Amino acid sequence: MSNLSRATWGLLPEDVFLKLKNKYWQNSRNLKSLLTGSTSFPLVVSLKSPRGNAAIQNIGHFQKFVSSWKDFSKDYIQGAGQESSESKNTGCEVIWEKRSFRSLAEQDVPTHLNVLDIGSLACLLGPNEDRQLQNWLSKIRYIFESFSSQLNSHQASSFDGNSAQSLYQALIDQLETLDNFEQDDLELLVRLLPQLQKGMGQGCYLRALPVTFVDTKFIEKNFRIIESVVTALVDRSVKGIGLISWLGCTEKPKDWLLVKPLCHETRLLLGGLPLLRLSSDTLQEFELPARNILVIENEQSCLALPDVGNTIAISGGGKNISWMKAGWLADKNVGYWGDIDSEGFAILSDARSKLSSIIPLMMDEQTVKAFEERMVPEPDSVYKDPVALTEKELALFNSLRAESFSNKRLEQERLPLDYVAQYIRDWIV
Repeated sequence: MSNLSRATWGLLPEDVFLKLKNKYWQNSRNLKSLLTGSTSFPLVVSLKSPRGNAAIQNIGHFQKFVSSWKDFSKDYIQGAGQESSESKNTGCEVIWEKRSFRSLAEQDVPTHLNVLDIGSLACLLGPNEDRQLQNWLSKIRYIFESFSSQLNSHQASSFDGNSAQSLYQALIDQLETLDNFEQDDLELLVRLLPQLQKGMGQGCYLRALPVTFVDTKFIEKNFRIIESVVTALVDRSVKGIGLISWLGCTEKPKDWLLVKPLCHETRLLLGGLPLLRLSSDTLQEFELPARNILVIENEQSCLALPDVGNTIAISGGGKNISWMKAGWLADKNVGYWGDIDSEGFAILSDARSKLSSIIPLMMDEQTVKAFEERMVPEPDSVYKDPVALTEKELALFNSLRAESFSNKRLEQERLPLDYVAQYIRDWIV
């Protein structure tokens, strides 16, 4: 058990080491601040030396407190008995002060530990931390030396102290990635940097970037450290616009939606494919060849749909309906079918704010009452009234939240297929 549980004063060396480890080494922000110099050395740690009667009241702890710091000074800070400024070159120093205590002769009492640099801190904390620091510094040194050797005379003249400091800062900012780099990764990084130029992507995806030796999966996997280093060394504007834009690449689609033609004719117009995956960006630009467009919150409900003439269903977006700003939708008969709950109505409201002509399907009080026994609980997640609901929709929304029915949610998957099929047939034009 730590001595801190027996006394509120007199930190022992092991207490201080643990305190330093928790505050600095195991706190990423504080550690990076030390490595970059944003937090300056020395680190001054109060040892909470006693005053007044505290030492007399726990004389055993007082003796252990003084002796442990004397032993530390002898063993760690080379030069026994030289606890003053003569020990500065060792990287740590214990500060002592003469104090008088009642019933005790004047005593030399340790008051502070000063840690003078990052290397001394790592050494103080233990061999693992010391090895970790040396590993980081070795990798950074390799990057600096490799990069410097590749510079032509013009580039070398522009690589001044500010550029070097920016590069060092960038590497420390991405310390977690750097820590996991093997030697092969370091070589790929330094081989890649000289190849990157503004606009070189010419509209291709990042994976198709025309680079040699370096595989583009490495670029994608280590995108953030590459972006930080390019910002530091090549062009500061990268920070503002992002590496993808600076390279001239096209963003990789993040939101793939399921597209399901619901009749033979629409399948033929889509190359005979029964299912497709299209991104939101593609759907904003690509008009689907059907008069009726059915937007569905849940993919499983979409897959269960029967054949419906001149209709294409789109699902899997959940709250992501940004693509519904597409101009081509204005000439379509567009329906939305989601869960009858607060989230479903919030999505419907958002969809209507983008396309005022949208028609909700099976999201009414009649459907709730018909299948009320199938309702389930819904965690509270929508706290404001959606702004683009009709009066009837808002009334149902509020009734659900007020628990006017057997529960708060009727999931679309709980509706029988014959009911769904008839409702959709009544909707199509």
